[in-house]
Amino acid sequence: MSEELKDLIKRVADLEGEVGSLKQQLREMRSPQLVAKEQLKPVRSAVSTESARQVAAPKVKPAAPPTVSVERQPRKEFNLEQALSAWLPRVFMFILLLGVLWGLKVGMDKGFITNPVRVGMGYAGTALLYFLGMRYYGSGKKGFGLTLLGGFIGLGILTTFAAHHLYGYLNFTWAFLVGVAYIIAGLLLSRKTKSETLTLFSAIAGFLLPFLLEGEGATAIQFCSYILLLFLSLFYVSLSQHHKYSFYVTYVLFHLTLLTYGILDGASGDETILVGTVLVQHLALLVFYLKGSISRSVFSEVLLYTNFVFTIGWIKLLDYGQEVTVYGLLALLYIALAVYAFRKKDGLLHGVLLAVSVFAVCVFILAFNLEDSRVRLMLLLVNGAVGAWVGLRYDTLRTIFTSAIIYLFASIFVLSTLQFSVFWSLEHAVWLVFLATMGGVFYTLYRYPPALLKGKTVGIDQSLVAGQVVVLLYVNLVTRIGLAHSQVSYGTSLHVQSMVLLVALVAMYFCYRWRRGLYLTSGAVALFLLASFLMLFTSVGAYGVRGDFLIPFFVQLAYAVTLTVMVWAIMQERFFVSQQVLKLRMPMVAVGMQVVYFILLNKWYFAFTAAYTWDLEYVLFVHTFLLFAFAFGSVSFGGKMGWKYVKIVGAVLIGVCVLKLFIVDLASISILVRAILFIIVGIVGLLYSRTLLKE
Repeated sequence: MSEELKDLIKRVADLEGEVGSLKQQLREMRSPQLVAKEQLKPVRSAVSTESARQVAAPKVKPAAPPTVSVERQPRKEFNLEQALSAWLPRVFMFILLLGVLWGLKVGMDKGFITNPVRVGMGYAGTALLYFLGMRYYGSGKKGFGLTLLGGFIGLGILTTFAAHHLYGYLNFTWAFLVGVAYIIAGLLLSRKTKSETLTLFSAIAGFLLPFLLEGEGATAIQFCSYILLLFLSLFYVSLSQHHKYSFYVTYVLFHLTLLTYGILDGASGDETILVGTVLVQHLALLVFYLKGSISRSVFSEVLLYTNFVFTIGWIKLLDYGQEVTVYGLLALLYIALAVYAFRKKDGLLHGVLLAVSVFAVCVFILAFNLEDSRVRLMLLLVNGAVGAWVGLRYDTLRTIFTSAIIYLFASIFVLSTLQFSVFWSLEHAVWLVFLATMGGVFYTLYRYPPALLKGKTVGIDQSLVAGQVVVLLYVNLVTRIGLAHSQVSYGTSLHVQSMVLLVALVAMYFCYRWRRGLYLTSGAVALFLLASFLMLFTSVGAYGVRGDFLIPFFVQLAYAVTLTVMVWAIMQERFFVSQQVLKLRMPMVAVGMQVVYFILLNKWYFAFTAAYTWDLEYVLFVHTFLLFAFAFGSVSFGGKMGWKYVKIVGAVLIGVCVLKLFIVDLASISILVRAILFIIVGIVGLLYSRTLLKE
């Protein structure tokens, strides 16, 4: 090794030593955190090296994560102790009351307990129940405490009843005041404890109190005033405490109490007082609802409707004049409230009040004792149509529903029972109002479609078919008026009506050119097919009466021609619906038309010969020619159109004609006519056969 290389190696070693000493000095000058980070660098580099190795290594599909089974939460077990703690106090309270009563009976039978002692023990028991109930309620045992407080109210009412009715210690006034005091105490306790159970106890006791005391000397005004004040008090407590069940129990008990009073006491001469009480209750409920004190949920709406119906029932107790007046005032009230809600822009309240106002107007109309019910029917139709317009115009579903029910029932009554045979009559006026209001309803539906049908008016287009049927019924009634004074037979009259129907259906066919009229055209075609089927089996005319043959014949001929034109339009793709959409097989349709023509040909021919009284041999003679002509025409037309089955039917008919010729004609006509028939048929058959051979 040369000296220069050794010198270079030595210098490099010296430099490395100096660099190492400098690094050591720098480490000593850094903070402990930096030292720790410096110590972590080899670890991080090792980790990064390991990560690089893993990246460089071939990828291995990771194993699927272990399936974690989600255990169902165990069902909450029935807590027997909790159930017993809730129900046992009530059960044993009832048992205790029975035991006390039986103990009292034993004491009374033995003479130990006199009447004053019984009353005193009853009131002392109420005081004890109140004390214990408040003590247990305050100590946290609320269920047991409320049970004792309920017993306090019940025992107080029963003791007062005994003191008044059984022993006579309290007159009606004092007994009534004591009973009311217990009821007020129950309401105050229910409000303090926020217990619906106590409210229910107070409600039941309060409505039973007048019947327990029997109310000697109490007038109808006093009774109704008490019931009304009790209802308002209970109603207020229920609303303020947001109690649902006591809300409805109070409502039901109010009407049941008044009804029981009216049945037991006869309510003779007191009808105005009873109805006035119900009206005040109705107005109070309405005011609570308008102020928003009652939650505007579905239940509250149903209660409002139900209360209105009950009020209507109570008003029926009044005299006729008072009844109509009150119904009119109710209708005006709800209309005014609906306008008020509309101005307040309260959509929900507006819809509810509009629905009730439409129904109120309907009741007001029905209340009139009109000499002619047809006027009432016109008013109901107008009421339903106007209500539908208002409901659709302002998009209130409740008003639409109520108006639809009224209009539907009035329409059914018109269609099922009301016909007219005189042009200038009230029945005809009802029909005109019916048609006008129906047109107004459809116009409103298109102008202001409900939310469910906005942009989807197909349902309205389909419902036009119902209006189409009504219009056709009206046209038929008017046609009957025109035929009423004519001297034509029933069959001819029926065919004239069918002809008018045909003209109307042909006119309705072109409704498809209107963008809303596609279903009207479909309805017209369906009704035409139905009428054509009925016409196929309808007799043409009476025997021996020529005039009764011509009109029915031409009417049926018009139906046959119209049916042929419709089938030809389908073949030529000129029908309002294409043949591909109809999915018709024209050869089968042609066979059906062939059968129709065959039936009509025979029916018309025999009706014609009967009307003109032909002899039998001439009838058979001409009939054979007609059958052969029909058979030859079927074979030729079927071959020209390429309809195999039409040709087969024609060929079968030729065979039938030959059999008829030898079986029927040969035995029924004279030799001269027979010779002429066979000669002509033979010549015609040969000529036709020659024509077929050429083809």
